[in-house]
Amino acid sequence: MIPIDRQELDILAGEYVAGVLDAEAAREVETSLAGNGELREMVAAWERRLHPLTRLAGEAEPPPDLWERIAGRLDASAPPASQRAPNTLALWRWSTFAAAAVAAALALYIALAPPPAGPSLVAVLHPPQGDELAWVATASGDGLRLRPVAAASPPADHAFELWAIAPNSKPQSLGVVPPQGRFDLAVPPPVVRGGTTLALSVEPKTGSPTGQPTGPVVFIGTLVAAD
Repeated sequence: MIPIDRQELDILAGEYVAGVLDAEAAREVETSLAGNGELREMVAAWERRLHPLTRLAGEAEPPPDLWERIAGRLDASAPPASQRAPNTLALWRWSTFAAAAVAAALALYIALAPPPAGPSLVAVLHPPQGDELAWVATASGDGLRLRPVAAASPPADHAFELWAIAPNSKPQSLGVVPPQGRFDLAVPPPVVRGGTTLALSVEPKTGSPTGQPTGPVVFIGTLVAAD
């Protein structure tokens, strides 16, 4: 049954987009989309959040027993329905969906940049006033990599410049992002570490003339441990 409660409906939309519903529940959502405008809006919002992640990796055939192993672990760890209080059902469903989404994102990250020995960092860059995934940065022993996830281009005769901003420190330029949007830095400076903010600002084609951002910051994210 399609829930009336808005929070429950949003959870269901997220589960549908993430592909964690069983076939019967997924068909019920698909049937309801035509006549339920609120559900359509929520599904569209989740698609904007999650579908850009699929561009980070090509198609791959999973092992034939993968889903059985995942389902077995979930069944073993999930409390019986009789032991779940009604007011905790939404939280339990949300936790299950969030875990599935995180696992999917981590798998895509590994496909993009298999982590070498030692700590690895990842940052998801988005507009300062929004949560739309636009860029993904990874940092490890192999260096720093920045890749676009959504279409983003600077204004004419300008370029994006990447900055690293450690807590309580001034921005430090890491370089101008090439027109194709793929940025690589073989030996990042020490400022590239966990907790550092990465930001993209709009600058002249040759970079900021002052050594500090002169144009608007259009994308921002924080480096966190990937494992």
